[in-house]
Amino acid sequence: MISQFDTRTDTVVLIFSTLAVLIAATLSMATISTNHNSMATDSPDASERAEAAANAGVEAARWHIECHGRTKAGGLTPKFYVNGAVYNVEWDNVDMIDSTVMVRSLGEFSWGDDTRNEVLVESRIKIEFLPTHKQEILKDYYSGR
Repeated sequence: MISQFDTRTDTVVLIFSTLAVLIAATLSMATISTNHNSMATDSPDASERAEAAANAGVEAARWHIECHGRTKAGGLTPKFYVNGAVYNVEWDNVDMIDSTVMVRSLGEFSWGDDTRNEVLVESRIKIEFLPTHKQEILKDYYSGR
């Protein structure tokens, strides 16, 4: 037999569970609606999308140079960025005196057949870390072949 005390306990648990779900949903919606993306990944402006992709190409070049110890000129084949744009990046030899390298990144975003936006970002970046090992096996990959 179910007592009146068991029914009252079930009702209290149900009310607290419902309140917890409502609070969680409210917090989720609040954090989603206040999330600002400064990289223009969802911007309707085509030139901003191309610029965001070009900047991502500079960061990709930095990562490849630092991670693989690239001191020679190289580049990456065109890569898609998260906003639908494409970046193509290349870099010069690393200046070992001050650990800088000149990077050129071309971001391109096409909207339909008639609209094509390109943004070229040229930047001299400081390399923070070069490993002591050399990966000669990657020479063909970075030469664009």
